[in-house]
Amino acid sequence: MSNTAQEHTGLDKVASPGTERWLRGRAGSDPYVVSVPEAARLLGISKDLAYDLARRGELPGAFQLGRRWRVSLIRLRAAVHGPKDSVAQEIG
Repeated sequence: MSNTAQEHTGLDKVASPGTERWLRGRAGSDPYVVSVPEAARLLGISKDLAYDLARRGELPGAFQLGRRWRVSLIRLRAAVHGPKDSVAQEIG
């Protein structure tokens, strides 16, 4: 995806330093997993679209725990930025 497309959609903000500060402020939460509405906000899309993409298997990192959907930020970032710039490589 080009930089212009990333800037337009907000995809460049996924797991950025500002996002990491925001995640640390979420007391008692896993910093690597967010809700679908939170992922939608990071991507700059509506939560309805994000849920629709998750149900169709098209939202990277989305998985269901019982009735609730969650999104892995590591997988979402890898899909947006590619494996070369992935947080997963830093961890793994």
